[in-house]
Amino acid sequence: MKKILALTLFFSGLLSGCGVAQKQAPFNGAEAWQELEQALRQHYAYLHRSDLDTDALFQEFGARATKATTPQMFADISQQFLRHFTDPHLNLGPYNSEDYSVYPTGSDIYAEFVPTSQAESTNKSDTLKLMVLDVKAGSAADIAGILPGQEVLTIDGLSVKHAVEKVFGEHFGQLTAAQVNYGANISLGGFRNQPRQLTLRRDQHQQALTLAASYDAINTLKDGATVTVRQFGEVGYIRFNNSLGNNETPDAFKAALNQLPESTSLIIDLRNTPSGGNTGVAEPILGHFAQAKSPYQRYQVQQKGTPYSQATMQTAYATPTAPAYPHPFVVLAGHWTGSMGEGMTIGLDALGAKAVVGTPMAKLLGGIKTIQLTKSQTWLEVGFERLYHINGIFREDYRPTILTQSADRDPQGNDPALTAAINILMTSGTLSTSALHSEMH
Repeated sequence: MKKILALTLFFSGLLSGCGVAQKQAPFNGAEAWQELEQALRQHYAYLHRSDLDTDALFQEFGARATKATTPQMFADISQQFLRHFTDPHLNLGPYNSEDYSVYPTGSDIYAEFVPTSQAESTNKSDTLKLMVLDVKAGSAADIAGILPGQEVLTIDGLSVKHAVEKVFGEHFGQLTAAQVNYGANISLGGFRNQPRQLTLRRDQHQQALTLAASYDAINTLKDGATVTVRQFGEVGYIRFNNSLGNNETPDAFKAALNQLPESTSLIIDLRNTPSGGNTGVAEPILGHFAQAKSPYQRYQVQQKGTPYSQATMQTAYATPTAPAYPHPFVVLAGHWTGSMGEGMTIGLDALGAKAVVGTPMAKLLGGIKTIQLTKSQTWLEVGFERLYHINGIFREDYRPTILTQSADRDPQGNDPALTAAINILMTSGTLSTSALHSEMH
């Protein structure tokens, strides 16, 4: 009897060790969706700020997500759902090669849909066209010669409308104007680390282009200088190279100021900060422009059981950092000014910038944190902290004091924001027009 029992236990253990007796539980889409929805409703500071019917959106995509049979299927549906909020800070991962590049880091063309004139339209139902409004300086798109004023016809073999529909998993006609523009710019950034195929048109002439992956140009900055320093006559210039998350940047900025002892004014270029950063880097830099402890932004953090509308409004301060910069300064911002770049822009505006020049910024909402979602083996990046200019407007609603049609490139390939800033600051006769053109190129 003991021999039989021993043999039974032996074979039972052998089968278990071979995986025959163990079977993994099937993926539960309903539990995964419940966990995602609860996290958003509890932590997302901007859930009800948009004009979306959020309850209807939860219901529609919840019905799709609960039918998911794998974590990957669930992630793909959830990503489409989150894009409806048009918030580049609202993301779900992990990512793979079939996911879109994260916007705006993985972006080098900014485009919007505009009405098609009756003379241009060959199809009465075709009332919109996608037009390039800006091109990121130094990017693959810039090197390829793409300029504002060109129309985008296809993206990776799809018509622009179908490309947008793929981003959202919705019919084009169901989407808002903000959503279709957001979707177009995500699509233009392409898939992660993959080359892009675009067809564009200018003056009836079509051009097919293959562009390098949108991340390539931004990745090359990791091995370079955190800031670039130049001088235009008596006008100093410091550009951040997507470096607001690098702890070496404050010292590099201080060294840059020390390289400009003869400058009588300064341009601070935040147009290449799409990946954002953190306050530990930003605040020491802001301190060079603070004569005393000074507010640079306001914020709200939700407390348990208290809605954001009732959360205490708090203030963030910059304290003086040596050397102080006592002269006039102008800030450059644009479509690739993101997150902490946006925070520095409104902060420098609050600290007395003579002007902020450029276009509306990337509109990354709030301060973010990452929440692990165990039911779907994913993570959620979510804005839990509402951020404001010190004048009380949401950070994402801030617009430069001097708006330009484009920030990085104009239709002739020139730098419109930098030109405008130099014109504001330049002392009469300090820099001739020909010298200005030479030094800027």
